[in-house]
Amino acid sequence: MAIPKAPVKRTIQEAGAERVSADAVDALTEHIEEYMEEISKRAIVYARYAKRKTVKAEDIALAIDSSKPLEEPEDEKHDMFSMIKNVFDGASEGKGFEEIMGSFMKMKK
Repeated sequence: MAIPKAPVKRTIQEAGAERVSADAVDALTEHIEEYMEEISKRAIVYARYAKRKTVKAEDIALAIDSSKPLEEPEDEKHDMFSMIKNVFDGASEGKGFEEIMGSFMKMKK
């Protein structure tokens, strides 16, 4: 991905910085790109779950909301995204409904 650096630098300056180093712009740009990719992957899962090929704004909103921890999770397996992903992974591996649901029963509570 290639996010233009000028808007990133401008955003940092608008937040109150008098001067911004190129390294700071690069670091924030990299973080933004990683975050965008993660949100995009989650949104794709939601679109597929809704049996759509098109990612909609509502999928992005759900992906952003699901990336925020509700509480400090004890185990990532209880994350909604992980659970949905496990269903898709199980189905793509040819697992049946009972086998997929059985894997959830084995998760720690």
